[in-house]
Amino acid sequence: MKLAVFDVDGTLVDSRSSIFRAATEAAEATGITPPTYDAVRSIVGISLFEAIVQMLPDHDEATHRAYLTAFQHSFVTMHNTSSFCEVLYDGADDLLRRLKSDGWCLGMATGQSRRGVNRCLDSYAWHDLFDTTFCADDGPSKPHPHMLQANLKALGLDPHQAVMIGDTGHDMRMAREARVHAIGVSWGFHTVEELDLADHIVHDFNELETALNAFR
Repeated sequence: MKLAVFDVDGTLVDSRSSIFRAATEAAEATGITPPTYDAVRSIVGISLFEAIVQMLPDHDEATHRAYLTAFQHSFVTMHNTSSFCEVLYDGADDLLRRLKSDGWCLGMATGQSRRGVNRCLDSYAWHDLFDTTFCADDGPSKPHPHMLQANLKALGLDPHQAVMIGDTGHDMRMAREARVHAIGVSWGFHTVEELDLADHIVHDFNELETALNAFR
């Protein structure tokens, strides 16, 4: 058995604009200076409150809590708008379905909440694809190895049987700490240079499929 564990934001789903928009609207609602895109992208993948604390180190806890509430409100409002569409990266869905057909187990390790995971599974009809899903609500945030270890434990697999696919240095460090092979994708939130702990870096889903087919 082989397990491919996927991050979501920036790896499967192109959520760059929606996350930045929510971060900007949250700052406006909280009355603070909006963060830059670079500041936002650097913390994607970490559980939300920890990410906010890292992104806004000069503010107090009350501001962090207010910003968290405003961010969640903006994000939920966006996703509840009938015209809203958060697209998958080209080739993402096809690859997941081919992997499943080829006998891979599929797991998820995301900084989203459980509500976000369920929305994702509903939106893209992925309930039958993913064997396991672990998120920020289930334990320590990336880069702690908990989410990967939970995926492995749920399926009774060892680290050498798994691959982590993600777009951030947080994903790569999590994989390293869990002793799992790490594949970094270059199309998401972090730069290639920030994926320096990856065992392999790919630039499209064709390259990703080739890398996974070579995994033994």
